[in-house]
Amino acid sequence: MEIQISRESTIPLHLQLLNQLRHRILSGHWPPGSRLPSETMLQRRLGISRSTVRQALHRAESEGLIERVPGKGTFVARQPGGPPNSRLIGYITFDFLSDFQRQLLRGAEDRARSRGYRILFCNSNRDVAEEDRLLEQLLADQVRGILIWPALDNRPSRRLFHLAQQCRVPLVLMDRTLPGLRCDHVSSDNYGGAYAAVSHLIELGHRRIAFLSRPILQLEPVAERLRGYRAALQEAGLSPLEPWLLGAPGREMDVGYALHTYHAASSQEIQELMRRLDRPDRPTAIFAMNDLMATQALKAAALVGLQVPEDLSLVGFDDMDIARHLEVPLTTVAQDTFALGQRAAEFLVERLEGYPGPPRREVLPTQLRIRASTGPARAVERTRAPGPLVEKAQCTPCQGFTNS
Repeated sequence: MEIQISRESTIPLHLQLLNQLRHRILSGHWPPGSRLPSETMLQRRLGISRSTVRQALHRAESEGLIERVPGKGTFVARQPGGPPNSRLIGYITFDFLSDFQRQLLRGAEDRARSRGYRILFCNSNRDVAEEDRLLEQLLADQVRGILIWPALDNRPSRRLFHLAQQCRVPLVLMDRTLPGLRCDHVSSDNYGGAYAAVSHLIELGHRRIAFLSRPILQLEPVAERLRGYRAALQEAGLSPLEPWLLGAPGREMDVGYALHTYHAASSQEIQELMRRLDRPDRPTAIFAMNDLMATQALKAAALVGLQVPEDLSLVGFDDMDIARHLEVPLTTVAQDTFALGQRAAEFLVERLEGYPGPPRREVLPTQLRIRASTGPARAVERTRAPGPLVEKAQCTPCQGFTNS
């Protein structure tokens, strides 16, 4: 396995290198006593600074993975990390391109390290076949348990279901679960966050509010956000609209694609949103399943001449880094991903140290962060109903919210 460092990842370079060293040493690719490449060789081969290399080597030495011999070099420890991988945890997610994912990993590593465990982290790139391979690799590395943000796929033939049934190692699911999969699970309050977001729009006077999503409504977090959207509208005596579903069925949107299409102002999703927003019966507000979808709506609105929030209010979900740095900072629902990673690691360590109970589920609170993308609905909303165009007066918005 070649050492690879990604400059696009939000994971610090020294942690990426440390993780690669862990993989090579604990998998036996570098056997005990073998000599590591020199600091200069690692620096040149990876294109990183000498201080970055030294940070990673210092952490590896403190974990008992390597030994430095003055005048001779750096070597794999005779017994790397103590008893064979007895304190090692596997971690799989599907990208490391956003601060959201970096915070999740930081939380998990913070709590695992405080309990004497180390983490091997892996990227499935949203591909179930790659996730299957990584699960097998982690088992070969003799990890004690696995934290996983599973890729989207409900097929019972995937390796994750087999591991859960065989109980070979404890598993803890982060953010999402899958039907029929009985494992400990930590998620955010997707329903409550969505309910708060749509209630905010209603109190601003909006009556036609669309739910914007990829066609992955079967995915639990998205299903819960849709449920919260509908509940807020129905309790206010309003009718939910049919979800606006954009993109290929069963495919999630990644950060790279969202940012590229946002800056290039070209994608099938943006073109479809432009068509929907350039109609007389368009909604006055959109609640998007996540911040990435909200950025697509923001671009589409600008391309058809709508101003945000004067003509269209937008709310996202996740509070990713990009949300506060858009030309119109995005109102969104924040998840505490650091705490989510911490709690998932706690669940796993408790299993490893003897907790015998049934699968547990914990839902962490979310917080609505109000910024510039939401504002009062126009005094008169023009909506297209069957028959003639109708004008409908709006209520006075609530004054109890402030921007953050």
